Amino acid sequence: MQRRLWILMALACLLSVQQMAAKGKISGVKPAAYTIVYSQKAEPEEGLLMAQELQRKLASATQVTLPLVGDSLFRGGKALYITHSPQMQVFDYSIRCTKGRFTIDGGGCWAMAKAVDILAGKLKEGDVPANFVLKGSVYDQELFPRPEGVNLRILDDNVWGYRKEKIPDAWKGLPADPRDDARVPQFYQLFRAYMPDVITLQEYNDHMDARLFPKLEKLGYEHTYKPKENWNNTPVIYNKNAVDLIKADYLLYPRMGLANTFTKSYTVAIFRHKATGRVFGVASTHLWWMGDARQVGSSQLRAAQVRLLMCQIELLQKEYNCPFFVCGDMNCEERSIPIQQFLQGGYEPCYKLATLYADNNNGHHICGPDDGYARQSRRISPTRDGAIDHCFLYNGQGRVEVKVFDCIQPYFTVPLTDHYPNLVDAVLK
Repeated sequence: MQRRLWILMALACLLSVQQMAAKGKISGVKPAAYTIVYSQKAEPEEGLLMAQELQRKLASATQVTLPLVGDSLFRGGKALYITHSPQMQVFDYSIRCTKGRFTIDGGGCWAMAKAVDILAGKLKEGDVPANFVLKGSVYDQELFPRPEGVNLRILDDNVWGYRKEKIPDAWKGLPADPRDDARVPQFYQLFRAYMPDVITLQEYNDHMDARLFPKLEKLGYEHTYKPKENWNNTPVIYNKNAVDLIKADYLLYPRMGLANTFTKSYTVAIFRHKATGRVFGVASTHLWWMGDARQVGSSQLRAAQVRLLMCQIELLQKEYNCPFFVCGDMNCEERSIPIQQFLQGGYEPCYKLATLYADNNNGHHICGPDDGYARQSRRISPTRDGAIDHCFLYNGQGRVEVKVFDCIQPYFTVPLTDHYPNLVDAVLK
């Protein structure tokens, strides 16, 4: 009797799975008849990786795992094409079926991922008709929820202070525009997609601020410190809906005998976290940029700048005794004397502290008026050994858990600046 009951239950489950698989059809055909086809020339996140995501989502929706193949190897039949169209706006997507050809298209991976979610959802609900057409955009949408337990998110980026109104010769003919009017909407969506509590920036000039900050202000962001003289190129910007500003200060580093571009500075800020009441600090800094081979004494100058910042933080510790995040473009690697000062002083790299995920990319690539842009990096190593952007946590033991350190690398970020944005997701305890 019991054996018969188990057989009946197994048959019922099998029937249920078959019904689920048969529930959604594409252009009147069961999904199992389709092959997912991707462009082998596309960036992985807009080609193979996106195709794999579609495969996974459709398997969850239909209980069928579709075969997956590159476009040069596809030999015909029913196909779901994953296509990246550079001529589309980076955050736009479309889903269309034309003469039996089903295509998911997008200007970038964030938009394409949204289209994949929509198609999987449609199939889970029922059929996708032969004439199905849908267009949309992920612009002005929050896209990346925080991992469970995370109550503090910090995003750091050197945004490349190109304020000119002309396109450099190296960029002419490229499918990107490095001027602020073109870059600002994409920087805005970067911040909108992640909605960090605190943003730390470098090379952030008043030209970009006039175009970007009014958009951020509508989301609840505020500057911590605007000096009366000179411009703060290393601001700390915060979401007033998430944290309260207690105190902030700013210093333009002394020139110390070397020429400076007046972007080398730091901003420090003390916050109270609204949800937990915890107090914490954040610093954004940009250190001197030349190497010793080009300008003798450059490492010593960076070391002096680090000491100034560390002294400022120690003074704040006397008053607040709180965890402190230090982020920025420091123009030197971990092995260098300036960064060793941080490490020997008890500052811990966030990528080494991350308990859930840590990206090990060096965070740097070609992007500038003399080069155009490319994924290629000229750093000494493709891993964090070659990184010059750093995110440290000081005095966080027992008070902070860093869960995620991410180096954000969708291809649309490559023409924006030569530094990939860094993300820190943490838990204030």
